[in-house]
Amino acid sequence: MINTQDYIIVVPKNTGLKKYREIGLSFISDTSNLLEVRGEDVPFWVKQLKEKGKKAIGLTGRDLYKEYCLENRETSLKVLKTIPWKDSSAMFNKPTLCLLGPINKDIKTINKTLTVCIASKYQKIAKKYLNFLERQGFSFKKMYANGSIEATYEQGLSDLVIDIVYTGSTMTKNGLKVYDKILESDFLIIGEK
Repeated sequence: MINTQDYIIVVPKNTGLKKYREIGLSFISDTSNLLEVRGEDVPFWVKQLKEKGKKAIGLTGRDLYKEYCLENRETSLKVLKTIPWKDSSAMFNKPTLCLLGPINKDIKTINKTLTVCIASKYQKIAKKYLNFLERQGFSFKKMYANGSIEATYEQGLSDLVIDIVYTGSTMTKNGLKVYDKILESDFLIIGEK
């Protein structure tokens, strides 16, 4: 149990994180002072509250925390507790950031000059991953969107997609398959070092 007397507990309001939000709150002693924000904003809020002299901890996904850490290399945040994400209805048993491409090809047979649509909240993780592929001879035009990422492929706007895969139904519906798993996500409780 994490002692949170007089703490502000920053929690995600995202629907997809509700179940794990409740599990995370079960590890916290005092949940009387909750602040709801988007999951990707939780680390920002925890850090800003701390800078204003307030005690705060946050609950968010590992993917969102990793993105924050890549953008804020000098972060004073740390993981206080990892809550393993286990969901048999998820393709990989947890949310997984993936590189998606056409069903009838793979990373070895696709053109090396490509347009990739990236979920906006994963720009830093995607950049790091795509840099790895660029060292293997690929060249990417990057575009970013906040929703309907997979549809950019179906509509001919992109050749590849980087987005979270959960059940895989949207991916399949849009004629895509997983080319590579970039990051598997669990649920975290984060706070100051």
